[in-house]
Amino acid sequence: MAVSGSIWAAAGAAIVGTAALGGPAAFAMWKGFVLGGAAAAAAGERAGNAVLHRQLRRMTHGELELAELSARAEGELVVVRGKVACESPLTGVLVDAEGVFRRMIFEPDGKWVHEAAVDFTLIDDKGAHIIIQAAGARWMVQSRELVTYPGTRFSSDRAPREVSRLVGTRPTVEAYEQVLPVGTEIQVVGYKTASADVSGEVIDYRLPPQRATLRSGDDLPLVITAISDLG
Repeated sequence: MAVSGSIWAAAGAAIVGTAALGGPAAFAMWKGFVLGGAAAAAAGERAGNAVLHRQLRRMTHGELELAELSARAEGELVVVRGKVACESPLTGVLVDAEGVFRRMIFEPDGKWVHEAAVDFTLIDDKGAHIIIQAAGARWMVQSRELVTYPGTRFSSDRAPREVSRLVGTRPTVEAYEQVLPVGTEIQVVGYKTASADVSGEVIDYRLPPQRATLRSGDDLPLVITAISDLG
């Protein structure tokens, strides 16, 4: 994340503070103070994303077939692709959509970012599947223009308590939200591990069946990118 952060800083934006919050979906929220203008911040984010992708590609050895992942060493950094599947997706706050990751930008008093995600399954065209652990993940997504929403949208049952508190009684709020839908073909960069799964492989009779899994690491987050966004 240091590369992306330096690009943001060079573009005149500083990201300060993070808060990990509990619940069925792992999510985080932070505030960005834009000093050089929204356009510069957006350009900085795009440049940071591009640099991060190049760096990640250098650290891996090309995309793997999902069926090959179980043979990889614990903690190895790999790149895979497949389609998103999830039995219990989350719901958008501002948009009527279901998916496994949502990213909301809203400006009640400066720029705030809210991200939420749930664990999901990645399936390839051969039917092989792995588990994606969403905690700490980063969804690489293109920025969009803000839209004016009624403030009441941020106090609905869908809205996280912290978001509702920040918006308060404001009549309108500038915001946008993006949701990563089930069925989207994505590329995932992450660290290999394994998770208990009833349909997984039996490796040791003393352990439950295991399913190959990707997670975030100490040095890099798990990175998700829609194939349609890869340039």
